[in-house]
Amino acid sequence: EQYTSVAQPGEVLRKQQKWTKPLLIVFVAALAGVAVLVAHDRDWKAPAVRVRGHPEFTEEDATPANPPGESATATSPPAETDLSAASEWTAMHPDPAVLKWLDTSEVKPGGTTCGFLIAPLGTMGVHVESYPDVKVYVCIKFAKTQPAPKGTIFTHCGGPGSVSGCGVDWGQHAGDDYNHVGIDQRGLGRSLPTFATPNCTLPAGSDILGDDEDETQTRKLLRLVKARAHTCFNDPSFQLPAKNNKSGKDHFNFLQFSGTDEVAEDLDRFRKAIGARKLSLHGISYGSAIAMAYATKFRDHVDKFLLNSPVPPTLSMFQMAWDSAHGQQLQYDNFAAACDSAGAACPLSTTGLGGTGNTLATLMNFIRKGNIQIPLKKEQCDKFFCTSRNPPSISALFLTNLRLGGKQAGNRTEFKIFVNDSYPLYQAAASGDVLKFQSLVVKSGQEYVDKWIAAKEAEKSSQPPEPQGALPVFDENPDTYSKPTKNFVAGQPAYHLLIEQGGVAQTCVWSQSTFDEASNENYYITRWKQAKSTFPNFHLGKSVFLFDSKWSMTYSWPRLTPVSSAASPTTPGIIIGYIYDPNTPYLWAQQAHTAFPLTSLVTSQASKHGMGPEEVDQDCLPILQKYFQEGVQPVDGDLCQAPKPIAWS
Repeated sequence: EQYTSVAQPGEVLRKQQKWTKPLLIVFVAALAGVAVLVAHDRDWKAPAVRVRGHPEFTEEDATPANPPGESATATSPPAETDLSAASEWTAMHPDPAVLKWLDTSEVKPGGTTCGFLIAPLGTMGVHVESYPDVKVYVCIKFAKTQPAPKGTIFTHCGGPGSVSGCGVDWGQHAGDDYNHVGIDQRGLGRSLPTFATPNCTLPAGSDILGDDEDETQTRKLLRLVKARAHTCFNDPSFQLPAKNNKSGKDHFNFLQFSGTDEVAEDLDRFRKAIGARKLSLHGISYGSAIAMAYATKFRDHVDKFLLNSPVPPTLSMFQMAWDSAHGQQLQYDNFAAACDSAGAACPLSTTGLGGTGNTLATLMNFIRKGNIQIPLKKEQCDKFFCTSRNPPSISALFLTNLRLGGKQAGNRTEFKIFVNDSYPLYQAAASGDVLKFQSLVVKSGQEYVDKWIAAKEAEKSSQPPEPQGALPVFDENPDTYSKPTKNFVAGQPAYHLLIEQGGVAQTCVWSQSTFDEASNENYYITRWKQAKSTFPNFHLGKSVFLFDSKWSMTYSWPRLTPVSSAASPTTPGIIIGYIYDPNTPYLWAQQAHTAFPLTSLVTSQASKHGMGPEEVDQDCLPILQKYFQEGVQPVDGDLCQAPKPIAWS
């Protein structure tokens, strides 16, 4: 009600009393209700996590426990099957209607085997009776003691594109008292349908640009990517017939049901199939998107939770591309700063404006302007990467980028070798002797290719010979072969070539997990130019390459299916972030920490991507091992120190 200055004092008081008395009654009643709930709940505790076979398991553990009065929420969907029935199953004896191990002789403590999870294509209720089934290949290394004392840990090594072998192998760092699980997520490895189809590839070599800073080459690539997006999306092998047409749909497109969310759903089906109350999750790089999606959708079923060099919790493809270009700039600035601080010990250091960075830019500009091609022999092209086969040669610009660490994460050792070898080139460039400069670039490039081929052949000869009579993996019978997927896929001899030809796995998965695509060539190029000018990267082209390679993955994709932003206010765990990580910039670790506030952020000064057993991670690795073995979460903000990325003597 409105009160004005002309109201009488007594009238105001009466109107206030009119509302005050009922409110007071409601307030007292609410207090009484709280008192009743507190009395009812005062002895309630969060239930212990146990599965059938655990020494303290009771029938009460077969039903998910919620605090009194708390019902299932949107983030904890109702079980697909009766949990009391599901609890009859274990990792060694899963629900056969959902998961069957291919070789029962391998099902034993300490053994490793694989099988197929049968999953409905989708989960949306309106179509639930019409969805066809898909097959997801799952592999497990059983703990030496069963049931596994610490449960089951799922590891995904990233990509998208990594498969079950890496997950099973990496999980062993957590300890032998876990079951270690890896999967071939939908579309990859042994899982069916497969993304590895010719309609999803790009023409061989078309995604290798001679100059990543060249607009004409970039536009040409975009047109190829656009054409590929439409032929891939409409490939007949992805049009799956509906079980029935009760929902009015006669088919579903697999490329709208095989992204990151679906991996999380499949993981929870696996959890139920083995009768586990919780899973431990370790996501490396892109694998962290899967771990975050699972913790968001099924937070009550998460035990240990580790995000190792995570992607951001909100998957904007443009922002990821921009942040990666920034991360690449920071990494190479860090390399150049190490040269500057070494003084005369580093051949390219200088006290002039721009320091080592300016020296590198001078070199790269001379290579770019000269359009130098390094002649090679045909047999060298068969073993190396040629940008032209007629005549056989490689672009000096492309080779320089390759020498500095491929196209993504920089290689500290190669950077140092390149700097040490490049001083004569810089002297020729600085003096303006173009012919000498070109001659030195060709000589240096040919020597590098010869050394690279020799090293690869030596590595190959040092490998143990294949057992006599052993079939190549891709010739194995896919109906009986039960080993984790690594480099090759049983029954699919062309898989390795197809899946890598144009980043098929990344395109198919990111297009079903992100938003912020570009569908207009001129708009894309405008943003591309902004990235090139903002992150010059000594004109190496690496920053703009990372921007290009990420954002172009979803360019002109017909139908994006993004995931929701990931977050959970109740999930503890660890997030590992590297200050100088170009693939998953440190900013993303900070963002993941904000989305999962009960986690501890552990920061490393090292210049790398993804924590592992390498020497530079020896300060940090024990933190993870203690967490997995003892459940001890480190102090939030712990710092793992590392020396400068490169040392010159």
